[in-house]
Amino acid sequence: MNRYILIILLLVFGAAGISAQETIIFKGKSKIYNVKVSFEKCSDEGEETICNDKATFYLLKKNQSQVFQSLELNETYLALPSKRQKKDGATVLTGNNASGVFFLDYNFDGIEDLGISNGNYRPYGGTTYEVFLFSKRLGKFVKSEELTRLEAENMSVDINKKLKIIETQTKSGCCWHEKARYRFVGNRLRKFYVYTEKVEPDGKYVSLTTETFVRGKWRTTSKRIPIKKYKKD
Repeated sequence: MNRYILIILLLVFGAAGISAQETIIFKGKSKIYNVKVSFEKCSDEGEETICNDKATFYLLKKNQSQVFQSLELNETYLALPSKRQKKDGATVLTGNNASGVFFLDYNFDGIEDLGISNGNYRPYGGTTYEVFLFSKRLGKFVKSEELTRLEAENMSVDINKKLKIIETQTKSGCCWHEKARYRFVGNRLRKFYVYTEKVEPDGKYVSLTTETFVRGKWRTTSKRIPIKKYKKD
């Protein structure tokens, strides 16, 4: 009898923190699409529910039930609020409450592209995304390895619509910082500017290096300043 009680207790406590199948619908993230995804199980962690299994995301044009396109991810990372309401068996997330999925024009062609969170692999544990560009030629979203890698390797990726450039920032500890800028040339992403700040080993000076890509060649300028002046500035 005691053995059966023990088994029941193990099952109960082993299932603690695991929520049942979760279906999520993202609305209001795009002018054109809603996004639907289902998970077999998610984990309750404090005030959030984390869904991070392999998943398929379904894009549906608004007011249409037919799936426009499906996208498979080997890994995801969606953080849902613990207090959420379900309608017809699904959790509907809108606006700022809908994290993990976003639409943004990465390549400045006037058409929404898509980012889906796939983990926390940025430097210092920031959220990373798989990026899918919409191909006019193919009429669907296609994964961009370049932009996905950019999202993973940098602490921030900012889209400057006015200048039509992408700017990244990253660092390593206190003593190395880098900013870089990219633009699209045709369908390819090209780096054209890098600015690096690096504290020298003696701790007394900082090296400031600017690299620019001009007329097919990289040009580099450098200077070093006392770290006291660097901190003051």
